[in-house]
Amino acid sequence: MIRIQSEEIKLKKQYYITRLNGVLKQLKLTGIVTVKIGGEEESRELNNTYRKKDYPTDVLSFPLNEKLPGGFYIGDIFICYAIAERQAEENEVSIEEELLTLMIHGILHLAGYDHEEDDGEMLELQDKLLDELEI
Repeated sequence: MIRIQSEEIKLKKQYYITRLNGVLKQLKLTGIVTVKIGGEEESRELNNTYRKKDYPTDVLSFPLNEKLPGGFYIGDIFICYAIAERQAEENEVSIEEELLTLMIHGILHLAGYDHEEDDGEMLELQDKLLDELEI
């Protein structure tokens, strides 16, 4: 199950929830994922606190993988909206597509994939999942 939090940004949440639940199913992940959309300062603070990198980044993943009273909790994803907007423009895609790409990227990290350590498998799978969503 996907939860999306975006206090300051209006999103078509059901658009993302439907697609991301399909991604979870394809990856055989069962549980809850929370996606929070926020700003650059929050991104910088989280990146500095958890990765010791003092700059904002596009997406951060926080795996939990724990049984909680509300069910199995896979983890949290944080996406910086301002960076996503810039990347959408650079990549010549809609903001919806860029956000969806970042959400899938975050889910793959929650599933244990690491593009900094593998030989391109994570990004290949990310592209495959996006293709299957017909984006």
